[in-house]
Amino acid sequence: MSIAYKNTSSDYTITVNNGVGTFTVNANTVFNGNVTYSVPATSTFAFLTVAANNSGNITDMGLLAQKGPSTFAGLRFDTAANAWQISNSVLTDGSPVASYANISTTSAVPGGNVGAIQFNANSIFGGSDNLLFDSANSYVYANAAQYIGYRPQPPILANAVVLYSNTAGGGGTGLYFNSAAAADELVSKSKAIVYGIIF
Repeated sequence: MSIAYKNTSSDYTITVNNGVGTFTVNANTVFNGNVTYSVPATSTFAFLTVAANNSGNITDMGLLAQKGPSTFAGLRFDTAANAWQISNSVLTDGSPVASYANISTTSAVPGGNVGAIQFNANSIFGGSDNLLFDSANSYVYANAAQYIGYRPQPPILANAVVLYSNTAGGGGTGLYFNSAAAADELVSKSKAIVYGIIF
């Protein structure tokens, strides 16, 4: 069996029937370089293979989308991260101008049951029956200890009572509320007993 080679030091163009014909290759085809299609390409295979016959030396492989005369976006599979990644700005060899970011395969799937408030659970959406939002009745259910952060007195919100934490005062709790009707510290049981005896 003879093998034919075509070597060229410049661009090489194959034109079939003045550019409207069909060029068919009934064999494995290897391109050691960039290949540009000026018209849509059609494949009868279910998958397009990039980095074919990779022995492990290629750790990033994918596709480029040309956004303008000299700007590209990239989609690649990174073997170190074992994940698909995207970047909105890459060079012509796929190397990043803007860093690649992993594409989460579960990002569109909410965690937990209906009503579960979503949280980051090791880079995927998490949900728990201990933290629920009932949209029909407009309430939040939290079956857990609640930590109220230390901060200065917050502004008054219309039709709402704001709880916040600050230095403990006469009420002995350090838990304060602020509303259009009043602003004060919640009183502990021990302080309430003392005040009841005094007054």
